[in-house]
Amino acid sequence: MMINWTNSIWKTSKHSAFTDLCAFAGKLFVSFREASDHMSKDGDIRIVICDLDGKKINSVSVKMANCDLRDPKLTVMPDGKLLMNAYARCYDKKGKWLHSRSLCWFSQDGLSWSSHHWFAEKNWWLWRIRWQDEQAYGFAYKRAQQQLNLYKGNPLRTFECFKTDALSLASNGLGYPNESDLCFSQNGNAYAVVRRDADTFTAQWGVAKPPYTAWQWFDLKQYIGAPVILQVDANTILICGRAWLAGKFKTALWKIDIETKKLTLQIVLPSGGDCSYAGMIKSEQGIYISYYSSHIDNQSHIYLTHLDL
Repeated sequence: MMINWTNSIWKTSKHSAFTDLCAFAGKLFVSFREASDHMSKDGDIRIVICDLDGKKINSVSVKMANCDLRDPKLTVMPDGKLLMNAYARCYDKKGKWLHSRSLCWFSQDGLSWSSHHWFAEKNWWLWRIRWQDEQAYGFAYKRAQQQLNLYKGNPLRTFECFKTDALSLASNGLGYPNESDLCFSQNGNAYAVVRRDADTFTAQWGVAKPPYTAWQWFDLKQYIGAPVILQVDANTILICGRAWLAGKFKTALWKIDIETKKLTLQIVLPSGGDCSYAGMIKSEQGIYISYYSSHIDNQSHIYLTHLDL
């Protein structure tokens, strides 16, 4: 695997981080959070539109008063609309936290966005959604519960929990599962990767057959922050995320063997410090990955990179 190019597509005086990536209408859409810092209450969403060579064409922002909008994710719905979901930490006018909840917007062109729509349960962080047979699926976590629940439906209509306790400290002895991603094979099997921030801190690999209510979990023996999955073909699945390598944080790409559940490091992207939270897609041109990193001048940049398989 080889890097063709890596472009810095956004840098401001603010903290820009937590990206996702989607191909839509022949262009690349990169979403991320802009705020004063990593944990500030003033997060807005920025969407940068690029051509297939990684050159910025346009950008738009999505804002909400008294809300910190975090970790926006992009998917194309079965009806062709672009959907963006995020997590809002909501505050009163004096800055006191009220509650947190997932919300989403849709767009026909990626430039003009609908009004927001709340979905899922308050204070359960629905991290990312993936589509299968015109249904959206996604894991939500809650730190106090140290538990993942699986949701299903359409975020613009009905999106409900249909599998509680898919992974938890109480049932699996695995502490604080949180950020996650899903993919579905041609035979309908679901695969998942889940970050953990307790005990061994090792990520977990999940496997389930339809209807996705019985999950088997395998220890990947590797810390992976903010994992994102890409199934390249029937036998190849890539995982990108934050890695702890030689005493430093990096943004790394692994291949996982579906049979043995073993990870093989493929490449380390130009990165360091506060970094990662990638989006990843496959196209005829190869693999595109969005991520953020502060390895240059200690300022977080948003990057878009292109790799050959």
